[in-house]
Amino acid sequence: MRGVIMSDLFISVRGRVLINVEALNMTESVGNYTKHRRVPVVMPGTYATYFVPSVSGESIAHGYQQVLAEEATRSNLPVCKLCNKGYFLKSTNDAIFKESFGIEPPGDEDEFEKTVIKNCTVEDVGGFLYAPAGGGRGVKRTSNFFVGYMIPVRESLESAVIEPQLHTRYALGTPFVEAGGRVGGQAIYYIELSSAVYTFSFDLDTKYLGKATFSMSSAGSMVISDEERKKRISITLDAFSKFIMEMMFGAKKTRFLPVIDWESIVIALSNNTWTVPSPLTVDYIMSALNKQNRINNGTELFVYINPALFENTTSYVRKRTEELLESFYESLEEFKKKLEERGDDSLLNWGEFKKRKLEEFLEKKVDELVESSDLRYVSAIQRKYNEAKEELGKGKEKIHVYENFEECISGMLDSSKERMEKTEG
Repeated sequence: MRGVIMSDLFISVRGRVLINVEALNMTESVGNYTKHRRVPVVMPGTYATYFVPSVSGESIAHGYQQVLAEEATRSNLPVCKLCNKGYFLKSTNDAIFKESFGIEPPGDEDEFEKTVIKNCTVEDVGGFLYAPAGGGRGVKRTSNFFVGYMIPVRESLESAVIEPQLHTRYALGTPFVEAGGRVGGQAIYYIELSSAVYTFSFDLDTKYLGKATFSMSSAGSMVISDEERKKRISITLDAFSKFIMEMMFGAKKTRFLPVIDWESIVIALSNNTWTVPSPLTVDYIMSALNKQNRINNGTELFVYINPALFENTTSYVRKRTEELLESFYESLEEFKKKLEERGDDSLLNWGEFKKRKLEEFLEKKVDELVESSDLRYVSAIQRKYNEAKEELGKGKEKIHVYENFEECISGMLDSSKERMEKTEG
């Protein structure tokens, strides 16, 4: 009889998330102007290149590791001194190693990696690169989770904008302003903001958690006990669940807390490498279903599509029509008011004039609305999601569909922990 064998898990996450008024990832400051990160993206089909707002994988990875460090510490798993404080310097050199673990770095490469794995859950999961001064041999551990840049989705890529917002700080009326002058009395600065439907991608491979990977002679060997490895995997999944439900990444959230709403997400839970296709286009859900039909590593899919996306387009037309009419009547009343101020109101038969202008307005604006790009966008997105919803509704095995985002994440978490309990005789 063999001992307990825990199934390895591969979790792949792809999604589309609407983030309004965000400054999650800024780059350099030029004087009083702070710039949002932007990257070049090639448009599929036309191959035109656009520079669009983005959030880097480094930003996302930092946020996830911050949550992981907190969850591991709370569960009494080992976390090194620096990672525990949110400084992910990761055994970069001798000085950092000694500060993190309180001991001298082992001279043997195998022993060095094993020491780090045993004593820091974050570096076990997120990897490290030891590069000692003086030309000594380094030790590398590749991260077991993978993240990508968040960029605007294909359907909204051309309309993505970055807009600077003016802000001021005042010190007038305080003793900190120089006498007789305004120096320091008012500080003007600009922060670039963006709004877009962004892609999101995250993969986690548990295959090598708690195991050595660097040396050929010991690669794949267990460094910690089976029990602790199981606990580490569980905490790693718990950390991801908290991280994504609370969106715990990004900068400047103390004064630029963004408005966030998930459009859709697909999470694949597999026994081996299986990644969800790119969410750059709305077709990604159908692509995931087709891939699962052809390649299946014990893959379960957990799918959430925002129910608001299935609202009839007539509600959108009604809302836009009401907005247009409100704008029309406001303009008309303003025009009438100016006529009265100038004494010209008696020159018009106001009832006939109003009727004629309303007919002209409706004929023009309703046609424009029906043919508008935003209505075509809504219709196209709805059509694709309806196709996916119809396919998902066929009740295929190992496909779970949710109308609540948090339930989708919780469903994946519960299923992953059930798999971890499986044993072989």
